[in-house]
Amino acid sequence: MAKAQRQSKKPAAKRAGTSDERVHLDLYKAIIDHRIAPGMPLQEDALAQAFGVSRTVIRKALQRLAHERLVELVPNKGAFVAKPSAEEARHVFEARHALERVLVERAIEAGSDRDIASLVETARQEKKAAEKGDKEERVKLSGAFHLQLARIGGNPVLTGFLTELVSRTSLIIALYESPGAVPCSHSEHLEIATAIRQRNRARAVQYMNHHLQHIEAQLDLSNALVNVDFAHLFKTSAPRRAAKAPT
Repeated sequence: MAKAQRQSKKPAAKRAGTSDERVHLDLYKAIIDHRIAPGMPLQEDALAQAFGVSRTVIRKALQRLAHERLVELVPNKGAFVAKPSAEEARHVFEARHALERVLVERAIEAGSDRDIASLVETARQEKKAAEKGDKEERVKLSGAFHLQLARIGGNPVLTGFLTELVSRTSLIIALYESPGAVPCSHSEHLEIATAIRQRNRARAVQYMNHHLQHIEAQLDLSNALVNVDFAHLFKTSAPRRAAKAPT
């Protein structure tokens, strides 16, 4: 009977999915936030220990990240944070120029006044974060601005494309941004949003092109790998283990 009771307390299968989501999200954020450098190996054993989960859970999260083009799975070698080449970086920006021009035009044509007002507010909040020196919040709002712009157009396929491109851009910046790079002015997003609110297609497209060119101009070909202590990086993500009873 006691054995049956113990078995009934086993975590439901649903919790495994929750672990998958948690590991994926934490790894995704760590890569996008540049806490794990492009090219870094992602050892399953080290990550499993850091998160307090099985290697199966880690493997599922890595496969999902590989599908999102943030991780490369190399046969017989393991998983690595994706390391875009200089040529790939150029292709990503070329794609962004083409895609975000369409998204700006769609937002002007199909975006409601309410949605566009929300886009302007996101740009204003980014400006406030920059003025306060809150880099983490500024970077978060910067990415949110582009994805919000995509959603306003009402095409989920285009939104999915941009989501991948924005993530890959973050890797490119981590890998190729020059040491003396000047961050994009927070006013650039506000200029784009204001032009969209005014339904000024030519100006909005011009501001978006300038914004993307500014980002691309900060890149060079230098990079360096930095070792990461996974146990320390994800220590708050690992579930607490019950203390052993004294013997």
